[in-house]
Amino acid sequence: MAASERKLATIVFADLVGSTALADADRDPERTRARLDRFYSTTAAEVERAGGTIEKFAGDAVMAAFGAPAALEDHAERALHAALAMRSRLDELFGDTVSVRIGVNSGEVVVGAASAGSAFVSGDAVNIAARLEQAAEPGQILVGDRTAAMAGGAFEFAESIALEVRGKPNAVRCRRLIRALSQTRPRGVGWLGRVFVGREGELDVLRRAYDDAAVTERPRMVTVVGEAGVGKTTLVRELWDWLGSLSPEPLRRTGRCRAYGQGNSYAPLAEVLREHLGLLESDSQQAALAALGQRQILGLTFGIDVSEGLHPLAARDRLQEAWIELLEEQAAQRPVVLVVEDIHWAGGPLLDLLDRIFDDVRGPLLLVCTCRPELLERGGPWVATALRLEPLDSKAAATLVDRLLDADAPNWVRELVIDRGEGNPFFVEELLRALIDEGRLARADEGWIESGDQRGFVVPDSVQTLLASRIDLLGPDEKEALQAASVIGRAFWSGPVYELLEEGQPNLRVLEERDFIRRQPGSRVGGEREYTFKHGLIREVAYASLTASRRAQLHAGFARWMEPRAEGRDDFAALLAHHYAAAVRLEDSDLAWAGREDELPRLRAKADDCLRRAAELAITRYEIDDAIELLQRALELRSGQDAGLWRLIGRAQALKYDGVAFVDALNHALELTDDPRLRGELYSEVVFQSSIRGGMWRDAADARSRDEDWIRRALELTALESAAHVRALIARAYFTNDAVAAGEACVAAERLGDLELECHAWAAREESAFAVGQYEEALEWARHCHDNIARISDPDHRHDILEDLIQCLEAVGQLAQARPLVAECEQICMTLSAHHRLHGAAMWLELEDLCAGWPAIVQRRPVTEAAVRANQATPCVRNARSLLLTALGCGHAGDLASAATLEAEADAFGARGFGLTLDGPRIRLALVHGDLARVERLLAESAHLPRSGWNSLSGTIACLDGFAALRDRAGVEGEAARHLRSGTLLEPFAQRALGLVRDDGSLIEQAFARFEAMGLAWYAAETRRLAGVRE
Repeated sequence: MAASERKLATIVFADLVGSTALADADRDPERTRARLDRFYSTTAAEVERAGGTIEKFAGDAVMAAFGAPAALEDHAERALHAALAMRSRLDELFGDTVSVRIGVNSGEVVVGAASAGSAFVSGDAVNIAARLEQAAEPGQILVGDRTAAMAGGAFEFAESIALEVRGKPNAVRCRRLIRALSQTRPRGVGWLGRVFVGREGELDVLRRAYDDAAVTERPRMVTVVGEAGVGKTTLVRELWDWLGSLSPEPLRRTGRCRAYGQGNSYAPLAEVLREHLGLLESDSQQAALAALGQRQILGLTFGIDVSEGLHPLAARDRLQEAWIELLEEQAAQRPVVLVVEDIHWAGGPLLDLLDRIFDDVRGPLLLVCTCRPELLERGGPWVATALRLEPLDSKAAATLVDRLLDADAPNWVRELVIDRGEGNPFFVEELLRALIDEGRLARADEGWIESGDQRGFVVPDSVQTLLASRIDLLGPDEKEALQAASVIGRAFWSGPVYELLEEGQPNLRVLEERDFIRRQPGSRVGGEREYTFKHGLIREVAYASLTASRRAQLHAGFARWMEPRAEGRDDFAALLAHHYAAAVRLEDSDLAWAGREDELPRLRAKADDCLRRAAELAITRYEIDDAIELLQRALELRSGQDAGLWRLIGRAQALKYDGVAFVDALNHALELTDDPRLRGELYSEVVFQSSIRGGMWRDAADARSRDEDWIRRALELTALESAAHVRALIARAYFTNDAVAAGEACVAAERLGDLELECHAWAAREESAFAVGQYEEALEWARHCHDNIARISDPDHRHDILEDLIQCLEAVGQLAQARPLVAECEQICMTLSAHHRLHGAAMWLELEDLCAGWPAIVQRRPVTEAAVRANQATPCVRNARSLLLTALGCGHAGDLASAATLEAEADAFGARGFGLTLDGPRIRLALVHGDLARVERLLAESAHLPRSGWNSLSGTIACLDGFAALRDRAGVEGEAARHLRSGTLLEPFAQRALGLVRDDGSLIEQAFARFEAMGLAWYAAETRRLAGVRE
């Protein structure tokens, strides 16, 4: 092996128990040597028969590796079969004089050239295998739990036990191996039942081939070709079941090629012949020859030498002729279907025989073979008869997931499995199995529930070993090219692959032909051929095979190649940042750059610059999660000790409306600096963002109590004419409705010449006026902001400007004028984050709520629920509020069950301290239900909490209606007095409430007329209804 590699392998340790005592008794070194030689030769033979490699002999012990140095897709099964065979053969050889104990364990190892006295594999998996062997009783085979899981279904094990072993702080879990159940483990999620999805067209091809063979009485061949796991066996199984339902039923026979341990070239046809003759594999040669009768030459199929001095070629010809005669004889009675699976493992003699059968048999015969694409490179009839299976499309894959689980899968589970499985049914099944085995997905009474998430989820061992074994079949140059490409990414270019290889001349066409990669029609880099990995898991496995040091050096090499080509290309900024950062990961840098430590400072500086630049660009695109991840990677390079990076992360979290994460980041920054100026700026940042994004808290009361203190600190520590001081003044204006502070902020922002800061100051003036009911003045300030909206580059700020203007128009009853602005704001939000998209949906709901557009709210329920689901990880009060307003629409539409469900979902968000923002809709829902006790309780709870501008209109309506329903005249008088200003939206609601509690019909008539004038027909009708109830 040219360089060290990482492998997933299974290690076997075997030790003769009692041999030392026997040697002491014999006192004859020659006899001891002979005994050890028999032990060595026996164990070596069994290991090699199972496809393993002897690592070393040491005294009376042996160590073997399966899956190293070359990967094997079934290394765990092979190792366990070898262990059982070793125990059996050694028992036969030594009887009761000595016994063997064996330890077997699977895990990550590093494989490299062995130095004097050392092994070629190393790692914790090796150490644990040795400890298991030492802990085993004589005659026992102890197996690590990971090995047992990988081979589950093919072997019987005792219960898992925890074993305390020397040198390990935690117990090692293992099982005692009892016996083998089958040659290989069943694939997929077998206990969930059989599923056939997305292959109906291919099944029809096989059915038509059978029908054609039966009607024309001539042989037909179909070679089902596809990558490992794509569904060849499942398709054949469906054909098998269909054939069994026919009348008359055809003769069906099947055999499978094995990757190892077959013993002779014709082993799959030996399975066919045994089934045909009614023989067992354990039957003697004499029984087999007796069953063959006059066709003794067919004994060659069983590996029995019946050639009687014939030349090997003559014996081959007679064997082929005998098979043709046998099949013709059977086909004369009824159609014959012969299935031979996995012929990519077949040798030349078997392939030649199958070719002859297809060419020379006369009669109705369907020959179905399955293979992987590499067989087609050898030519033959398999090419012309190929039926290629492609991966399932995403719709079929989603159906497969749901049918395997026999229920709808949780959304993130379905997305993860479909995304990473990429239409390969085996990968889909194994990913599901891994999620279930790891406890991330658990069965519930009526389906499945999430009991974890996808963080830390890795490629299942079964998938990793299958793909690694395919990769290891490549030539050394092509394999190294695939590994280099895996470092570049899912998409890569030929130029850097060639440059990254130290030696060798890989042929990328080989990788295309072997179905590892696909060439793209175009390229994002001029003059370079662009390729993609056919399957993302192939890239993951190839990447995992590289040692940490080799990965780092390849990442650095590609970054150097990419940097001049990425200049001026914003779309490549994140790619460049990723590779520079991966080259200097703290946990690997000592290995990767040993002897070249002088390169690290330059590479780390590059990584830091590129990560910051890529994060800035991501924020401008409102890819906030990507930006935060990039900044956190930069922070990791500095061991978390950089106040500036924490500040940038905080800003990004604010844009995401994650208040807790925002404050946490700024607190980290504060802990890392003693500079008064910087601390003042940080305090200012916190209170400013908190003031303009008041809905980003789960507990608004806690946020208010903290911000009051931090506003004071920000004002004390910042210079009077600085932007940070202006932001602190704006925050004071918002939190205390301080018009003086808002005015000072306007003057200072104008002096600074910062338009965006001026607009925020004007918005603070608007908010101060709105809070005291001066809606016309508030509207003037909102229009002033809107007049400058074209000069504002930040779409988030434009969204805020529109939202302020919309609420002011609503306050003065200009609902028709607000509607197009809501649509405009919704369009802006669609281009930003999931949180902004929720805001867009919420503003539409809030306008419809004021207009009593209950049918429209109900009709748009799916859109609202989808927006809330997409934003549920963000603690925004509009998650719960949007559901409550939809519940209110359902309640007014008479669907009280849906209203109750939606209200419960809103309550589950746990938002607290928001007063009438959430309690307003709850009060109105209680009125729909006629629950006056709840109305009274909610009014009392909300009385001491402040009302923010954007929701105060709806909250005030709820209070007026609630007090009126309770006949609480003092409550109505206290609330209505502030809202009788002419020309406002709230005026008729105040008139109606006063009219009801004062028993004043003229006020009710004034309210009715005002509602009609504003086009609020439902409220007008509701006013008539309430007046009628009063009377």
